Amino acid sequence: MSLNCLELKNIDSDCNKLIFILHGYGADAQDLISIGSFWQRFFPKAYFCAPNAPTLCQVNPGGYEWFDLLQTDNDKINKEFQISLEKLDNCINEKLKILDLTLNDLIMVGFSQGTMMSLQYALSRKNNIAGVLGYSGKIFDYDFLEKNLFCKTKIKLLHGNADEIVPIEEMYKSVDFLKKRSKLILILMFIMAVVIQLRQKVLVRV
Repeated sequence: MSLNCLELKNIDSDCNKLIFILHGYGADAQDLISIGSFWQRFFPKAYFCAPNAPTLCQVNPGGYEWFDLLQTDNDKINKEFQISLEKLDNCINEKLKILDLTLNDLIMVGFSQGTMMSLQYALSRKNNIAGVLGYSGKIFDYDFLEKNLFCKTKIKLLHGNADEIVPIEEMYKSVDFLKKRSKLILILMFIMAVVIQLRQKVLVRV
């Protein structure tokens, strides 16, 4: 079964990009689809899709999780992670087929846990996607990518220098890993701590 999504159709009659926006732990598609509404004016030929993760969040039943952060069994976490990746892959392929686009036309945008999903998905494809924009995230499964890092997708990472949930050092670790193993184009930006609330608000601490 595919993922439940909120979608925004391209404003222009011609569609040339599919932009997937992945929420973080405990959030949902409703939290992020408004970002697509704002970006539409700049990308009128883009089709936006914000899926809900497949599992209700253990901490916030009103939201969803791509994998359980409270789980202490790494094997179970990795299993949940792979199941989510498979469902995400099915969902993306369905949308690409409907829109008559290819992976080269796909852009992934992620927030926190959604960034982890976006990086893992994009880097393990046999064909490059158009790019990844990740907020406050990191590589989740280094062992998996050691064996399955195939593409050279362009990546832009933004991270809060006072982030208490995913410390900025985790981003540095991810960047070092990618630099040593790929010719990826990495553009790093540093912003103040950003908090994405569980429901609908984005607060920026300065």
